[in-house]
Parts: sequence; C-alpha cells; structure tokens
Amino acid sequence: MKYYRTTKGGIIIRFLRTTLFILLFLVLLAPQAVFANNLDVDNLDVDNFRVIIDEQVFRFMQPAVLEDQEVFFPMRSFLSIFGAQIAWNQKESSTTILADNKEYLLDMNLADSYINLSENLVIPIKIINSHTYIPMNFLKETLNFDFSWDSENNSLHGFKIPDSATIFKNLPEAPEYEVVETFSGVASWYGGKFHGRETTSGEIFDENGLTAAHRTLPFHTYLRVTFIETNESTIVKVNDRGPHIAGRILDLSKGAAEEIGLRSHGLGEVKIEVLNNYEVEA
Repeated sequence: MKYYRTTKGGIIIRFLRTTLFILLFLVLLAPQAVFANNLDVDNLDVDNFRVIIDEQVFRFMQPAVLEDQEVFFPMRSFLSIFGAQIAWNQKESSTTILADNKEYLLDMNLADSYINLSENLVIPIKIINSHTYIPMNFLKETLNFDFSWDSENNSLHGFKIPDSATIFKNLPEAPEYEVVETFSGVASWYGGKFHGRETTSGEIFDENGLTAAHRTLPFHTYLRVTFIETNESTIVKVNDRGPHIAGRILDLSKGAAEEIGLRSHGLGEVKIEVLNNYEVEA
C-alpha cells in the first residue's frame, strides 16, 4: 500500500478548485436570475408582467411595452410603488416628483420623447395613449434600488440599497413654490368641441394641454390640483372662465384630467393649491 503526502499548499489549492466548481455549478442551475439590464425580452410576457419590491408584488393596469428589444414601464404606476407622486408642467417640459419629503425636478421633453438627467445622459421615453413609459436604464439611474430579472416567473425584483437614506438619487430638488391658498371641491373637465376655440383669456384652447377654467382667479395663475381618489397631482394654468354649472369649482382640460385620473370619472373631489411664485418662461 502506497501513501501520498499532501502539503498544506496542496490542500489550499484543492479547496479553491472545489469552491470554484461549486459556484459554477450553482450559476448553471439558476440561469433565470440575471441582472435587470439583460432582460430576456424574447420570453417576456408584457401583459402578465409583475414587479416585486422587498417581497411585495405589484401589477399595473397598463402593461409593460416591448420595443426595439427594450422594455418600457408605465412611469406613473411604477413610481407610485415607491410612494412617489408626479406633477406635470407641460410648458416647462418637466416633471415634479414628490418623494422623500422633497420635490425633485425632472427635465422631461415630451415633444422629442426624452428625459435629460445630465449633460451626458439623455434617456429615451415612450408616450403611448397619453401615458409616459420609462426604460430600465432610467430606474437604475434614479432609484436607490438594485434590480434583478426572473425570467421563469416573468418578474422584476427590486431591493433597496443598504444605508441609502432616500428612494431617489441623481435628481435635482425643485424650487419651493409658496402655496398662498388651499381649497377643495368638485372638478370636471372639458374638451371636444371646445378644442381650438378662443378662451376667455384670449388663448386658444388646447384640450391636451394642462390648463383650467376658474370663475374668479386671475388668468395665468398656476394651481397644483390633486385628485383625492388617486392622490395624483398636476400643475395647471388658469386661462378660461368656468365652470358654468353650480356645485363645481374647477373645469380642467382633458389633458389635465387624464394626468390625475379624473377623466374617466367625469367629476371628482380635488384639492387645489394656489402657487404664488410659480413662474414659467414665456
């Protein structure tokens, strides 16, 4: 019988080889777990797509969109998972995101369909049926979360980065606007035959714009309107007089009503904040 002497160095080498073999074996056993920027788009079921954040499961009324081998998510629905509220400012082509007890400013160009995060980072977006869709790259750049993709269960998993104090990152804070008055009541919306007509202020009415009619507030006053049922907000400019039906305090354009989810309801209870130092370049 022969005996072989094993040195301490040989034992270490064998241990490292065994460990490497086990790691490779585990990777091969779990090919469905990959980084989120490598989504398996060929097997993605956009209609049954779901997002899992810290083990809570979320599904969207608007499905994800697959285009040019890239997945786009409904922006408002996705960010609402993190408690974020969105207010649009169409004229400034920007968005105010309310989260982390702050207001973040997002430089968004709806006409050319992109978000400008920095001088060197421009992210394309999609506008579909008046809804904004954002790609995975936007989430990675602006959220303090790590994302991974589970193709077997058609799920995107998100985990908050340890020791991160906020939900959002890489976004500038919006200027603070002084709220000089707050009131609530029933709002309605209008469009259709009024589109293209002259408003009381002399401006041409655009049903897809973010404007409103009020009985007494000065023209060009800016209001932050929040639909109580959805808790979604948008900023509108007063450029018309109305409503002309008793019991209503504000008449929103069709576009503004869509932004806060009020259009399908026809009428809804809203909170209105009058902004004193909200200025828009002409």
